[in-house]
Amino acid sequence: MKFVVPVILGPTAVGKTELVLDFAQKFGYEIISCDSRQIYRFMDVGTAKPSLGERGGVKHHLIDILEPSQTYSAFAFAQDALKIIRESARSQKKVLICGGTGLYFYILSGGADALSEADLEYRASLQSMAGESGAPALHEKLKVVDPQAASKIHPNDLQRLLRALDIFHRSGHSISSLQKKKSPSQDIDFRPVVINRPREILYERINRRVDMMIEQGLLEEFRSLRKRGYGETSPGMVCVGYRELFHLERGESSLKETADLIKQNSRRYAKRQMTWFRNKTEAVHIEISDEDNSQFYKWFRSLQ
Repeated sequence: MKFVVPVILGPTAVGKTELVLDFAQKFGYEIISCDSRQIYRFMDVGTAKPSLGERGGVKHHLIDILEPSQTYSAFAFAQDALKIIRESARSQKKVLICGGTGLYFYILSGGADALSEADLEYRASLQSMAGESGAPALHEKLKVVDPQAASKIHPNDLQRLLRALDIFHRSGHSISSLQKKKSPSQDIDFRPVVINRPREILYERINRRVDMMIEQGLLEEFRSLRKRGYGETSPGMVCVGYRELFHLERGESSLKETADLIKQNSRRYAKRQMTWFRNKTEAVHIEISDEDNSQFYKWFRSLQ
């Protein structure tokens, strides 16, 4: 019998946390965060992380697991999440997944086979590089990230070079290591739902959230991170909501201009998330509002 895992996905600021916390408490679930930003310590305000009080009421996994200077990949998430899910199944605990990082769930649910689709934009940039400098330039690039694969691919075998580099770009893992990984898990039944709101309402929520983050101490949090030594190239600091603050720090923009830029980049991020969920995620799609989440409630109840 497969272990059923509800998966609640959706764009930033759509209201996933409030919604899922309520249902997790009612039905006795622990939450696995599917968020590529909330994995970082010291980054609470700018990532809209659940508060310590909220995490005290419902156990959360995969939050605050790394320093902002460390990297993390979709495959690392998949391995960590699978371990938690299987341990929960053995302990007869219920878990659900909640977040907005579509690639994380894509790899978790699809396994290594999920990387069969190429990143066409990235491949085009590699082909442009090969056109200017020759395929051996890509071979040199591959030597750095995956020497094992480079040793097996001829310097002029453009197609195999493109695939190897593309997979490393998307997963953070070498093609050599992924070829050893298994296909999608057969013991887990993921039940995904994507929640959304009308675009104009979602964008209003994003704008209000950014204003609230600044009121709650986003600038102070950023300065604290800088004092700890994290800079523009630190993986955690390239997140929307933090990277824009370097402009303010250098005096290149005012606080209002910086806040407006964070809002704009957050809206663009939400748009990319919605596009991803439409095109890459096989799920039930539900529109919610502050007044009515009955469709979500009905969906959730059907899994119990």
